[in-house]
Amino acid sequence: MKKQLLLLFVSGLLLNLHAQKETDNWFFGVSAGLDFTSGVPAIQAGAVYSMPEGCASMSTSSGTLLFYSDGSQVWNANHQIMPNGSGLHGEISSTQSCIIVPKPASATQYYIFTTAGYGDTAGFKYSIIDMTLDGGLGDVTATKNIPVLDSVTEKLCAIRTTVGGSYWIMIHKWDSDAFYAYELTASGLQAPVISNVGTVHTDSIIQNTYGQMKFNMCGTKLGCSIAYMDLVEIFDFNASSGVVSNPLSLSMTDHVYGFEFSPNSNLIYVSCYDVSSTLLQYNLTLGTLPLILASRTPLTATPDIYGLQIASDGKIYCARSYGSTYLGVINFPDIVSTGCNYVDNGANLDTTFSGITSSLGLPGFMQTYLKNALSIVCPGAGVEDEALNGIGVYPNPSADEFFMNVAELTTSAEVYVYDYAGKEIARYVVDDPAFKFGQDYKPGVYFVMLRSGNASKVFKVIKT
Repeated sequence: MKKQLLLLFVSGLLLNLHAQKETDNWFFGVSAGLDFTSGVPAIQAGAVYSMPEGCASMSTSSGTLLFYSDGSQVWNANHQIMPNGSGLHGEISSTQSCIIVPKPASATQYYIFTTAGYGDTAGFKYSIIDMTLDGGLGDVTATKNIPVLDSVTEKLCAIRTTVGGSYWIMIHKWDSDAFYAYELTASGLQAPVISNVGTVHTDSIIQNTYGQMKFNMCGTKLGCSIAYMDLVEIFDFNASSGVVSNPLSLSMTDHVYGFEFSPNSNLIYVSCYDVSSTLLQYNLTLGTLPLILASRTPLTATPDIYGLQIASDGKIYCARSYGSTYLGVINFPDIVSTGCNYVDNGANLDTTFSGITSSLGLPGFMQTYLKNALSIVCPGAGVEDEALNGIGVYPNPSADEFFMNVAELTTSAEVYVYDYAGKEIARYVVDDPAFKFGQDYKPGVYFVMLRSGNASKVFKVIKT
């Protein structure tokens, strides 16, 4: 049944699946840098001396570094401060001090949104970077430190709207239960959609400003850690209207900081100060609050785990605070319980013993970039869900072969398989309802596209 292996490069298809490398360059901590363009993290030299907490970076869709920031300064691809690139009003010790979003309808300009620390009145602001300036290395324009909202928490995230070409920028008001969702369009930042929902982030103690906030990759969920209130909250998000709703509050045993969704949105990961369990997993698919709380799975007791961030390789990286030359890594974050395979010394930042270390934060990104890089298929995303909704690949991960349940297909189909670098390694005509493949694949991550008529569906599979 297996058809001839074709080594043809389908450029248009690969562009959709793999030319999504805007998140591939990371700069953070004390001179730490990682490059994910090859599919695995490699150490990058030249990073600035110290970014103690929140930070962000931006690359082209092919993975070329453009610039990065700690919310206070902006460095270009040569690791030099851009002209007019100092004095941004983001606080370098804000949990999510900045995030970078492309200017709609522009191929060369970017917004950098910033948050002040500790609920300070400097609040939420934005500046614009123009990459046509300074010989193509970029410059912060005169549109700099434009105030939007004062007295906010240190939480900041972004996602694409359901309307092409615009984005939601999400912030949380300090000493309030209000989420502010600002739509960024080609004409600029629009008036906010305000959702008063969930817990008041009280100003009774300044540390309640701390904690990460993230969208899931499909933009249907929003989650955040509320540090010294010992709470994690999960909400529904409407990417069409910007409305946040249906709070689910998870009480923690101690203070919390890091937060991240698994790629499939079924699981969440939280870092906390509990000395017996500093990294936790919860299963959202169980539906009810008691069952979700009961799914609590400690992954490590290693102290001082802070920021969590998923990367374009599908793994979640964990900052291990000041002085650590390693990041922790959750290798299979879609797998329930300890099968997610958390490793404390997962990524070595300093193989040359140069004094490079982690700190509290990791670069933050607009989740849409990661959704595209990982080929995440979202419910209701289009024709694929109507025609191919019931089709899956299992077992996944697999140490042997994969099986695709195609018995209900009414039209002929083809399957294309790509390795992580985007190279097509196999193409099959599906002519058997018991379609199997992959027995001879080497261990690694593969992207599998099923095409039937006008419908298509992408799966990420892991060969162990």
